[in-house]
Amino acid sequence: MAASSGISTAIIGVTGYEGANLARLVAGHPRLRLIAATARASAGQRLGEALPALSGTTVADVPITEAVPETELVFVAAPHGPAATLAAEQLRRGGKVVDLSADFRFPSPEEYAAIYGHAHPAPEWLAVAVYGLPEWRRDAIRLAQLVANPGCFPTAAILALAPAFAADLITPDAILDAQTGITGAGRSPSRRVHFSETHDNLAAYGLAGHRHTPEMSQELGRVGTGERPTITFVPHLVPVNRGILATCYATLRDGVSEAQVRAAYQARYAGEPFVALSDAPPETAWVRGSNRCVLSLHVQGRRLIIISAIDNLM
Repeated sequence: MAASSGISTAIIGVTGYEGANLARLVAGHPRLRLIAATARASAGQRLGEALPALSGTTVADVPITEAVPETELVFVAAPHGPAATLAAEQLRRGGKVVDLSADFRFPSPEEYAAIYGHAHPAPEWLAVAVYGLPEWRRDAIRLAQLVANPGCFPTAAILALAPAFAADLITPDAILDAQTGITGAGRSPSRRVHFSETHDNLAAYGLAGHRHTPEMSQELGRVGTGERPTITFVPHLVPVNRGILATCYATLRDGVSEAQVRAAYQARYAGEPFVALSDAPPETAWVRGSNRCVLSLHVQGRRLIIISAIDNLM
């Protein structure tokens, strides 16, 4: 049974990959009390029935409903577009919202429309939203009514590159070559994520301009001089279930040494429990099932190479 005390919490879209993973996290959280979840196709069931992996947990008996009851905190795990409408409904009720979609990551409705191809459904809430990367926005998150959960590729890239941009150690451009597991595409079936298409195969995509690129550039500009750096981003789909391995390439400014770079990263992430620096290049297996990001730093001439590993579902 769910705990009788704690912050009352609901999850909208609980049966998708992100929603299901989130339910598991909430089940083990000491201060959250999940009281309801929504999923259109599973309404009327309990979480342990719709998601058998949650059987025996503290959230197994939580009902899946069509409507969201009033709670102190709501997680929205819906696709971009519908997510903004759902989040706005909860915000008007006075609760706090964490939106897992891309709908509140950009303060400009015009930029959002250019990237996602439709007008923003709730532009009045954009100025309220805080980008939810705690290593860089912790104080703002603490006071926020609306938190925009970062994208998976941007999380790997920003954690990898932000200390170098913040200390002005690199020129304002970077290349990101990233490999992702199939769950990054979500649970809805498509030809691209069909087993026979992905098994024993590697494929690049998004070369015309991936929608996560402006998000990376925006946030890296915020931690640096304010000027958005130029990011060249090429993602690749690899035949694994989960995980992102991102290799970032940047150019060191004249006179910057490898020792300076290492000192900047050690100082910036000292005391951050979910970011680890490793001498050896990390692997996705190192972070599977955790919300850790493991980084390794390497210098070849004037080129700074940063390997970043995260679990894309975490």
